[in-house]
Amino acid sequence: MTETKDQKLHLKSIKLKGFKSIKSLDLKMRAVNILIGANGAGKSNLISLFSFLSQLSQGKLKTYIEQQGFANTFFHFGIKHTSNISIALEVGDSAYHVDFIHSANDDSLIFQEEYCRYVDSPKLWHIKGSLGESGLLLEAEVESSDVRHDTLGFMQGCRVYHFHDTSASAGFKMANDLHAADYLYKDAKNLAPFLYRLRKKFPKSYQDIVVAIQTVAPFFHDFYLQPRGNDEQKIMLKWLHKEHDEPFSANQLSDGTARFICLATLFLQPTHLRPKTIVLDEPELGLHPAALVVLAELVKSAAKESQVICSTQSISFANLFEAGDFIVVDQKKGVSTFSKPNKRDLEHWLEEYGMGDIWNKNLIGGRPEW
Repeated sequence: MTETKDQKLHLKSIKLKGFKSIKSLDLKMRAVNILIGANGAGKSNLISLFSFLSQLSQGKLKTYIEQQGFANTFFHFGIKHTSNISIALEVGDSAYHVDFIHSANDDSLIFQEEYCRYVDSPKLWHIKGSLGESGLLLEAEVESSDVRHDTLGFMQGCRVYHFHDTSASAGFKMANDLHAADYLYKDAKNLAPFLYRLRKKFPKSYQDIVVAIQTVAPFFHDFYLQPRGNDEQKIMLKWLHKEHDEPFSANQLSDGTARFICLATLFLQPTHLRPKTIVLDEPELGLHPAALVVLAELVKSAAKESQVICSTQSISFANLFEAGDFIVVDQKKGVSTFSKPNKRDLEHWLEEYGMGDIWNKNLIGGRPEW
């Protein structure tokens, strides 16, 4: 299959040392990457790496580290056991490498070395930044602009989404600024203004979202998106039932339906607005098995342009993907390991079972150790 222009800038591999529960990792990535494993195995730690890289690329790493409990918590078993964190990425034809050491003065990270290069070239372009922030933010040498652009573009185009909060105080159930619609926020707080923008500017994508929701929630007719407040600068998420004329509030959606609305909006927004890399932690939470089938199709369709990385513990959801899409996560004595299933070894089982069933039978690992 020929790669699209966007796929050529996908993350091809990650090498990681000394990061949280990950002592060492060398992982090849695909368009779809499904992390599967037991609770506490380390799936969320790998997912958190993408938040780390996003903050690094925006020059916000120092603040992010402080908010997450300071630097010591990022080192594998702490700084008494691990002296440095090393991250190496291959994005398209570009490679990026950064090493961190610990600053005892304020429990922060210090850039020990940071450089980028072309994958097939031994020449390095060192990029230096201020203490605690990334040199990627600085203008690199003219001849290294392409390699820097690809790496920076990947990091800034990578977004980690969590749609777990569906409580009455969830952000997407509150009134939001009508103009907060440049992109879908990581918790979908701005869902109403974003949908309003799609309805006005991208009606085809908006209608695709409505149809997808109707597939899993047949009672749903449409969204009711009406600006309100002073100068009509606020908007709340409301929706219409097929059997009723009056709009309902977002609080009158089930948790599963609310999450699916967020997921459908994420995956069915126009391609040029959708993140180049979508990272999700357990998107199956609260979804009916029929909704999981639709979600899997949305993931596969989006992966034609956007790279998708998500964790799951759902047997039903895992059954909907190919063996090569999986990364099996195990942990032993506090050390997380990541491996790819060998499809050849599973050929006999795959004739009758999906990958979720095979995982549940403990044939590929990723199960709790008793």
